[in-house]
Amino acid sequence: MKMAADSQVAKTKEFVPYTKEIGHQGLKKLILREGESWQTPFSGDEVEVHYTGTLLDGTRFDSSLDRGTPFRFKLGQGQVIKGWEQGIASMKKGEKAIFTIPPELGYGESGSPPVIPPNATLQFEVEMLSWATVRDVCKDGGLLKKTVRDGERWAYPKDADEVLVRYEARLEDETVVSRSSEGVEFYVKDGYLFPALSAAVKTMRKDEKAILTVKPQYAFGERGFKVGNKVTVPPNSTLIVDVELVSWKNVVDITDDKKVLKKILKEGEGYERPNEGAFLKVKYTGKLENETVFERKGSDEEPFEFIASEGIGN
Repeated sequence: MKMAADSQVAKTKEFVPYTKEIGHQGLKKLILREGESWQTPFSGDEVEVHYTGTLLDGTRFDSSLDRGTPFRFKLGQGQVIKGWEQGIASMKKGEKAIFTIPPELGYGESGSPPVIPPNATLQFEVEMLSWATVRDVCKDGGLLKKTVRDGERWAYPKDADEVLVRYEARLEDETVVSRSSEGVEFYVKDGYLFPALSAAVKTMRKDEKAILTVKPQYAFGERGFKVGNKVTVPPNSTLIVDVELVSWKNVVDITDDKKVLKKILKEGEGYERPNEGAFLKVKYTGKLENETVFERKGSDEEPFEFIASEGIGN
């Protein structure tokens, strides 16, 4: 009976708010509700929060809840006060906290008349709703990737791999210039349509969806793009591209000299591989580059059998 009672107490035990200091400039954070995971936003991410701001005497001066619309901003871009930059960067999705922000990290000696007096300590109750990761892929502002759906696992395509992507490319006025709803396959190193696609997919995981902002140097540049005599993309155009990495096939250099390449169509089970002398059962089809079949052996019902060290041509 005591074990059952202890279990019930554990189930009904409520979260106890606690305070922690952020940095070394007097910013304090009272956590009212813990977040859902360990992840926090990075500089450049687009953050979405609800908040209510008050003075220490309880005077309420601003609230996104009153407007009925979450507040969105880019972290680390100087769009909010320093106390917010530091505090929001510490929050997890779903977390709710009260930040006590000293004047040095708020509006300082000048305040923000007529609402916030000089040298005011501020309190903000903030709920972290979500954020979208924005990455400067080429480190020059020419290709920005905003992740709208996280991918699976932690693997990324390499130059030799063959990827399957769905995409839609638009001008800034929303004119669609190219799309592939069924998906298009290409080798990462060879690229497709314009340079940004290859650069972006190398930063994506399987099933990830992203929105790319592509400056002219990674799109069609000064020449633009024509289909026949029709100008589809004017010169020096920025493109907005929705892209989804559906899947990819790993390509492995078996001999380390690119003379024998293996494209993995279906992952195998486990980690064991046959050694020389092992007795193997396989089915295979040999083709030329033009897809002409020159040899086919084995089937599901009757696989082709051989010893690994002897090869299949003996």
